[in-house]
Amino acid sequence: MQGLLSIPVLSEYPMILSVVLLLLGGLLTLVAGRWSEKASKTLAGLSLLGALFLNFLLLFSPEVWSHNEILHVFDWIGSGDSAIMTFGFRGDGLSAPVAILILSLGLFSVTFSYVYMKNLTNSGHYYALMVWFVAAMVGVVYATDLLQFFLFYEVMLIPAFLLVYLYGVSDDPTRRSRNAFQFWIWTAVGGLISLIAVFMLFADAGSLDIVTLYSSSLAVDPMKVDLAKTIGLIFLLGFGIKLGLVPLHVWAPPVYGEAPIPVLVLLSGAMTKTAAYGVIRIVIPIFSTALYDYSTGLMTISVITMFYGAMLAIAQKDLKMMLAYSSISQLGYLMFGYSTMTTIGLSGAAFQLINHGILASLMFFCAGAIKMKTGTMDFDRLGGLAPKMPVLATTFVIGALALAGTPPLSAFAGEWMIFAGAAERAVEAGGVSTAFLVLTVVGVVATGLTAGYYLWAIRRVFFGQVPEALEGVSDPSKIILSITILMTLLVVILGIWPWLLWQIVNPVLLSMMGGG
Repeated sequence: MQGLLSIPVLSEYPMILSVVLLLLGGLLTLVAGRWSEKASKTLAGLSLLGALFLNFLLLFSPEVWSHNEILHVFDWIGSGDSAIMTFGFRGDGLSAPVAILILSLGLFSVTFSYVYMKNLTNSGHYYALMVWFVAAMVGVVYATDLLQFFLFYEVMLIPAFLLVYLYGVSDDPTRRSRNAFQFWIWTAVGGLISLIAVFMLFADAGSLDIVTLYSSSLAVDPMKVDLAKTIGLIFLLGFGIKLGLVPLHVWAPPVYGEAPIPVLVLLSGAMTKTAAYGVIRIVIPIFSTALYDYSTGLMTISVITMFYGAMLAIAQKDLKMMLAYSSISQLGYLMFGYSTMTTIGLSGAAFQLINHGILASLMFFCAGAIKMKTGTMDFDRLGGLAPKMPVLATTFVIGALALAGTPPLSAFAGEWMIFAGAAERAVEAGGVSTAFLVLTVVGVVATGLTAGYYLWAIRRVFFGQVPEALEGVSDPSKIILSITILMTLLVVILGIWPWLLWQIVNPVLLSMMGGG
């Protein structure tokens, strides 16, 4: 690894090379798919593997590992000090782990597709769209300029929409197109709303460079607090739509039900994280002071999202839809951490951003494997699968317990920090805030609902009487087991040693918030 880091082009330009590799790899995948399905699969996998390797080089580079950054900025409109807009890539202890998450899920989803996505008319189309979807999300994470951020943020909807529209699971093309267009309209509107905030921010600050805006007058001038509140809330509305926060979630259940499992992993595990990343990279550092008094309202929305998603998850008769509503509920915890506006709460939310991407994807992969082996995800048609599928059952149970916040698994550390941040707000200034105290207690109670519906799902799927039609079921292929086992090991490692991630992310958060 050290030897590779000494190669100038790899050590200095891993982010640019990653995006270029994914764009070209997707193009080659598209062309190769016209002649060979095997070639399209191989090229897609190699493109994502190569980009993932480059991003690990970035993470372990001396600059990022020592809490600094690798930065490349090019003039876009204007030049030099008079440049109005720039185009660049910033790699640090926050962007690199999120990009690695997205690339890992992309690689796992493509690999899972080798087994799961059968009878593709043109495999090149599917695999190229998957690679380009990942490329756009990586572009979002490394963006240094707000306009560049939203360029990638909106472009990623094109392959996402096509993947749902062309490869959705509904036999009825009218229903499939309706779900895809609903997804497109809602998420595009969310992006446009945030873009309005970008233009308002530029009109006031005269800059779109994200880090420059951290110290702009809008972020620190008490005379501009009303304008800052307005712009900050507009940003949160736009990002909230793509996150799927209640009541802005209406697009999520239909598209989660429609998307095939590999696509759903990218939608839930990766795409929603670009919105979460936007909140912690843009909104919190610039507008936290102005939005500080809105914490109660934002935390209330977060708690409603937790409970709404959990209650609907309990009501589902289908494993996939239970996981879909669970994903919505879990994003409420992430927003709850943001809403505390405290350093430890934000650290917990950043930790949970990575955790949810891993755990939600693990559970969807397990659900897809169950569907492949049994032909159904209907709880009433499942049961007693633990002896038949012992390895998959183990990974599912560990993932479920982790999502419920069980120590020493990965989500426990994130949730602990999130609720610690809320408790800090409850006792600030030497007094006790009843509102913050109640919201903290209610948030903790919501974790009990998560444990409840996951334990019930485990009972219905893996224990009890085995249906006669499932007597011959066994564990899925080695490819799928390798994916789920690897992700499960990561859940255990991050749970036992959360410092592994904390030491990389937390210094960046402190610097962004002016504390380091």
